[in-house]
Amino acid sequence: MTWLYDNLMSIVMLVVLAVIVFFIVRSKIRAKKTGKGCGCGCSGCSGCSSCGAKKQDH
Repeated sequence: MTWLYDNLMSIVMLVVLAVIVFFIVRSKIRAKKTGKGCGCGCSGCSGCSSCGAKKQDH
């Protein structure tokens, strides 16, 4: 039990970091499913030459 108290701050920071990573990954997955995230790094895919080249390849 003393180990838990000794490392409480590290455990809390690890949990907070894990929650942040979870929400980032979830938002990326949701954006990809809705077509807003193309993976090339642009925010809008309508005029992106990189995204246009990817669509023509398929």
